[in-house]
Amino acid sequence: MRATDAAGNVESPSTSVAVNVAAGCTLATPTPRAQLAIHTTWQGRPAQPNALQQLPVTVTLKLGTNETNYPVQTTDANGYFTLDASSLGPGVYSWRAKGPKFLANAGTVSLPGSGTTGLELGLLRAGDADNNNVDNLADFNILKNTFGKSVGDLGYDDRADFTGDQVVNVADSNLLKANFGTSGSLPTLPGGASPRR
Repeated sequence: MRATDAAGNVESPSTSVAVNVAAGCTLATPTPRAQLAIHTTWQGRPAQPNALQQLPVTVTLKLGTNETNYPVQTTDANGYFTLDASSLGPGVYSWRAKGPKFLANAGTVSLPGSGTTGLELGLLRAGDADNNNVDNLADFNILKNTFGKSVGDLGYDDRADFTGDQVVNVADSNLLKANFGTSGSLPTLPGGASPRR
């Protein structure tokens, strides 16, 4: 449909149209929707931008006893994704993020209640083959049992492919070794405190 001005001239889609507002009427100015623009880097993956940086991640935001667990998101090739924060009021929220095969990170973010807020999750460390947030002997055993195998081989277990190259080899082993004995950030307790392990 085409718009015409008072003289009957056809307006092109790129032309702005002036609106006359009757006395006493006001136009509502839309409030920008609150959102989080989030970035992370996945340890062991090729430098961004790269398709192997496109991985699933879960994020939890907590303010006092109110907790918001977002559904699984996928980072883009640059490690970014966006969350809708329009249902969250202003405040300093505790956050926790975790991806399968990677240890969780946590921190805080101040949300103003509108507009876009940036959040850097940092480096999510690799090696959590069993997805229990600890790099330990159980993860080593998963890697050991599939070491030297690639997609299509009998016994290949993708959980130990931390680099995303579809081969379980020394690169994956070195990532597990670098983080062996460490755990990721634990879920946040009410008030922002983290439980002790």
